[in-house]
Amino acid sequence: MSDLLRSLVSHLKTVPSPDLHVVRGQPMYGEDAPITDVVPKQLQAQLVDPSAGMMATSVGPPEPGRLGYFLDGIERSRASFLYVGLAPVVYGYVAAVIRKRGADRLMRKHSHDSFEALYYPFSFPGVEMLQAPGVRVVDTSVEGKETDDHPLMLREAAKSKITNQRDRLESKLAREWFESGDGAGWLVVAGSLPGCHADFEEPNVIGLIKSHASQYFRGDEQKAILTLQAGERSALFVPLGRNRPEVYSWYLRMWPNDGRDVYFGLIRIEAPATQRTVDMADELSRWVLAERVPLSLPDSRWDRMIYPIRDCEQYLRSLAPTQIMLDAALMGLG
Repeated sequence: MSDLLRSLVSHLKTVPSPDLHVVRGQPMYGEDAPITDVVPKQLQAQLVDPSAGMMATSVGPPEPGRLGYFLDGIERSRASFLYVGLAPVVYGYVAAVIRKRGADRLMRKHSHDSFEALYYPFSFPGVEMLQAPGVRVVDTSVEGKETDDHPLMLREAAKSKITNQRDRLESKLAREWFESGDGAGWLVVAGSLPGCHADFEEPNVIGLIKSHASQYFRGDEQKAILTLQAGERSALFVPLGRNRPEVYSWYLRMWPNDGRDVYFGLIRIEAPATQRTVDMADELSRWVLAERVPLSLPDSRWDRMIYPIRDCEQYLRSLAPTQIMLDAALMGLG
């Protein structure tokens, strides 16, 4: 059971109020959310070598490399399990882990952190009812901006805060690894590279992106990407229009997609924007291809997920609060 919610329930029993409205049975946001539940957007990119064009390159056979550390995070939120007046209280839990693969090929925890809190706009009355020992409350109000009183907008503001907290947690673990990690090994990040990578000279890190909501090319260039064959990569490019340090990126087809969706087996890789990345693009791609086995089944994203990242997810899920745990914590409220 969540310690935070246990403390909250114990506290609220001592301060009954007609302004409280409890909601039970709401699903947890973030539990196996489909990868397609994102808003597609068209962005811009610049080829690292415009003269070569968006050509397909065979990277060669899979090659076991130095990918030995793996970073991923999760977020869980429970929207509107409690209202104070008309303002929803949102429960949020985020966690991140770096797992290390040993010489025996077994995965072990390298570092881990989590953050659990309630999210509520302090500009609304009633926040003092939530403040109790063992209960962390995060203000979702935006400084200098009048807070909207639409409950659904307040919920979205809270979810945005939770996602930002997850990003900060992942970035914290990555920075600690850059500062004191194994210099001979490489860190694989699930998703885009954390911005802190730019504070270090040629850090051994790559990011693996399995979502394709953001499209960076059009026309023939996009066609060249979507028709990549297994073991082929695209040309390197710089994603533009993002509030992040510059990276070099390329697409890699992990598995054949004959008779399947055009995105099947297709991932995007990010690495530091250095000449070393240009020189190592094929080698890094071969390292990633070597991570295709064991398969990440039964995860529906197995074609775009390497097994060590699934291992990170499974580890984090084993520690995260569930819907049943949260409902059990709320049983004492009316």
